[in-house]
Amino acid sequence: MMYQKPKGTRDLYGRDLMRIEKVCSSARSFFFTRGYQEIRTPVFEYADLFIRSIGETTDIVEKENYTFEINERRYMLRPEGTASVLRAIIENKISLPRRFLYIEPMFRKERPQKGRYREFIQIGIEHIGEIGPLYDAEMIEHGKRFLDGLGMEGVTIEVNSIGCPECRTEYKKVLSGFLEPHISELCADCLRRKERNFLRIFDCRNEQCQEVYDQAPKITDTLCRACTEHYEKVKHYLNAFSVIFRENKKLVRGLDYYTRTVFEFKAGNLGAQDTILAGGRYDILMKELGGPDTPALGWAMGVDRMMFTLPEGKPAIEAPEKFFLVVMGKTLFSRALDIRKVIHDHGYVCILGDHEESVKHQLKKANKLQANYTVIFGEDEARENACTIKDMQSGKQEKVLIHALDDFLAKKVRI
Repeated sequence: MMYQKPKGTRDLYGRDLMRIEKVCSSARSFFFTRGYQEIRTPVFEYADLFIRSIGETTDIVEKENYTFEINERRYMLRPEGTASVLRAIIENKISLPRRFLYIEPMFRKERPQKGRYREFIQIGIEHIGEIGPLYDAEMIEHGKRFLDGLGMEGVTIEVNSIGCPECRTEYKKVLSGFLEPHISELCADCLRRKERNFLRIFDCRNEQCQEVYDQAPKITDTLCRACTEHYEKVKHYLNAFSVIFRENKKLVRGLDYYTRTVFEFKAGNLGAQDTILAGGRYDILMKELGGPDTPALGWAMGVDRMMFTLPEGKPAIEAPEKFFLVVMGKTLFSRALDIRKVIHDHGYVCILGDHEESVKHQLKKANKLQANYTVIFGEDEARENACTIKDMQSGKQEKVLIHALDDFLAKKVRI
């Protein structure tokens, strides 16, 4: 084969694409009723936007991004949505508070795995301008209710607080003191992260490292009073929303901009890479990007990975019935278009046969296209102002007068 798709990408068509589109349309309907407005941002931005917001020491910036240069300016294909949304708010002077939904492709140069691609679709929500812990809990509840509506099963929700910058400064001293006698037990990645982005050591998958971290003091032990109160209220509201969750005191997020509440939704059938939805609060990011000092929170969900966890047949796809209109002869063509219009007006698929081809050839094409019905319009039908409709599943057929076609289609009953 001369050409193939790049590694980590895929072609979407047929049922797979229909399922993804169903999830995306469900997201638009669900979040619209929760006060979210859809936003679309450029597929690429100046690289500095993501480097500054995500953090230079994160995997995304260090080794997972796609960058290119034009006229000595460095650009990056969008690896995540939050930075772009905040940039749009600042640049367009959008009034706050505001709730935004995005459904867009993202790009990361990571090793492809089950449900993980280098080009992937992400659904995300951002709630900008609200500081109250009620909204942290509500955002988690929104994620749960949305997944419930899709038919998702067996998802667990983990929450934690990583405090504010002051909390983390104090915690770094405590953690460093604990780790000092265990340095020889840590992997090279953890030693590097310890110096450059210390919270991310808890993301390590190395079993020996995790044995050390199981015994380490947790950041919730050093939260300041304000962060402690915020976290306790978040848990209170989650209980009020009847959201079942568990605390994971080792839970951190891989991006530098998070503060206070962080959370992950995990599915049990994805192996080690089991997170399907994750997010948290990022109260310092807007100011970091040059905007006003504004609280904010959000989450993102990888649609491709989530699809692997959905039960068979979820979300339900209702493909409209497909009709193939067989036209016999050039003189009947214009009248056949009237029949096609009636079928289209009822929301059905109608594929028009080529009147210059034989009836046999048109019927073969109807089979290849997996039509549910063929509609035959020939000279006999034209004289009677009717058409013959054949059920391709049962083989039965019925002659229907043109003026009665509306009523026939409205019944939606097989022949």
